[in-house]
Amino acid sequence: MVNLIKSSILIVVLGAGLGARASFAVAGEPDAMEILKKADEATKELTEVSYDAEYFGEGAYAKRVPRVTGKAMLREGKTSMLGALFGGSRQLIRFEGEFSPPDSSVKQPFLVASDGKRVYSLDPSEKTYTSAELASGGDILLRQGATLFMREYVHPTPFSDEINATVQRYEGEKEIGGEPCHVVFVEYSGNQGQARWYFSKNDYLPRRVDRISKSRDGKEAATVLSVSNLNVHPKLTSDLFAPTKPEGYVTKSFEEADDEPEMLKIGTAAPDFALKTPGGENVSLAGLRGNVVVLDFWATWCGPCKMAMPGVQRLHEKFAGKPVRVFGVNCWERDGDPVQFMKDKKYTYGLLLEGDDVAEKFKVRAIPTFYVIDRAGKIAYAGFYKPGHEDELTAVIEKALKQPEL
Repeated sequence: MVNLIKSSILIVVLGAGLGARASFAVAGEPDAMEILKKADEATKELTEVSYDAEYFGEGAYAKRVPRVTGKAMLREGKTSMLGALFGGSRQLIRFEGEFSPPDSSVKQPFLVASDGKRVYSLDPSEKTYTSAELASGGDILLRQGATLFMREYVHPTPFSDEINATVQRYEGEKEIGGEPCHVVFVEYSGNQGQARWYFSKNDYLPRRVDRISKSRDGKEAATVLSVSNLNVHPKLTSDLFAPTKPEGYVTKSFEEADDEPEMLKIGTAAPDFALKTPGGENVSLAGLRGNVVVLDFWATWCGPCKMAMPGVQRLHEKFAGKPVRVFGVNCWERDGDPVQFMKDKKYTYGLLLEGDDVAEKFKVRAIPTFYVIDRAGKIAYAGFYKPGHEDELTAVIEKALKQPEL
């Protein structure tokens, strides 16, 4: 760790005011900006990779996020919807491994893949096979393995956000998966959070990233993606990204696979909660009784959350003047500013802050997650964002409005 008291520190500040950028360097130690630039150039050269990966939480997140381990295979492709979701071109991806729910020793095997047009999901424990068009919401089938996705390996501008960040700071060396690495701390511009990157001293390719947040008591928490056994010339074949149904497996429809068994059941009573608005108002589910309540669990760093939010705003406007309350429940935040984000985007529906515990009550395992609660306080809908989602929610809300308050 760099000692910020040393007189030998050189601080270079670019610009002024809120838009300032600072790169911290200590005499005789590597420069963080130079490491990021070398990492950007080295990673741009990749066209396909395979690696072993592990995703987990540290600090306050140790028992709040799933633990996922497995093998990933990535190949750069043509532009498609997958590129729009994850950045860059049409990535061909395959993740195979084990998923453990938060604070659980249960291990669920999975295999998910996409050739950029379709998504394929195999459940070895149930011996089921599912396939769906990516453009028709099939991306949700990737959710168990998506945490193993080091997207920078197949992104056209892998570290542009880090190079243009507000702060870059060298923090020494650490061995990751047997690879000696430079450690670089980054604070992103626009209040988009912090990260700690670990770049190999040999090839400057990333081997780990910690997405950093602060817990309520001010302690550091992070979600971690760690990579080992990186192969930059794996010679991947196209059939790996479009697996066929194995012998002994049965086909499961996309609609069946999309039914998330861990979510709260339709028709059951929604758990009560109480959260604060940015203005300090206390909002409880009990106090909303008689209204149809729409909850969108989201965070500022979440790309799919941002894609869903214009539709949430339209729902808010569509049902204005009716007994319908729409709230974004901010959770799993990484030092972003949800209040400023919604102001900048001119979203006017309700915002509830520090919703981690409520997300746990509602069995949120990925974001964005949506719930609709009817006027009697029962679950009317539970699901994830996908194309056509706004129309689906509209139909649920209209049906719930016709039902009498109990």
